[in-house]
Amino acid sequence: ARIRRLVQSFDPLPLLLGGDFNAVMDPAEDRSRGSVGWGSAGHALPALCNSCGLVDVWRSLHPGERDYSHLSRAHSTWFRIDYLLCSTDIFTRVVKSAISPVQISDHAWVEVLFQSGPDRGGNRLWRFPRDLYGDHQYEEFIVQQWCWYQQDNKDHIVTPGLYWEAAKAVLQGSTISYSAHKRQARDAQILRMERELKRQRRRMAASPSAEAKAAYLALQAELNTVLHQRHAR
Repeated sequence: ARIRRLVQSFDPLPLLLGGDFNAVMDPAEDRSRGSVGWGSAGHALPALCNSCGLVDVWRSLHPGERDYSHLSRAHSTWFRIDYLLCSTDIFTRVVKSAISPVQISDHAWVEVLFQSGPDRGGNRLWRFPRDLYGDHQYEEFIVQQWCWYQQDNKDHIVTPGLYWEAAKAVLQGSTISYSAHKRQARDAQILRMERELKRQRRRMAASPSAEAKAAYLALQAELNTVLHQRHAR
């Protein structure tokens, strides 16, 4: 009741409400197996959505699909208890929603992508990518680019100012190209690992075993390492 009053106090503003609600929307679809009693909490979440006009974003885009956001070790059961709920007026701008295969804590995060207005852009100062510091392959790459630039422009060194300004533009372009290639390779690796982690999660939910759990946790830790490296750039 307290949450309902708080949500209703924002009316008529657009609302996005998210978190670990410790309850399932539909016990038949939002848990993998077993019988877990939720008490009054089992009806609170659907009642909140009905009374406040909120939409379960992920479920609305994935009707009938089974996916989960939390493993209860006590019950050896998977649950979907993490939600993003939004008001109906902004649901029409939702592009996609997904449950991440990554569990940095003991919960998977839920993401939602909204369609936004046009990007106004503008000039921004280029910054050197932080993830290239300490990248020895990049060091070898940029030294080679510098050597090639010197070879191709040895006749222009008589005008040092122009020579150096042109060199900066060339090396910046080379750095952007290298960084984009590195990002694409890492994103492809993350995508492969996320798909495999999602398969393992569903496999473990359907047929839990110590071996499946160990393999899942090992892949999860490996993926978390790669993600931390990506976000450190």
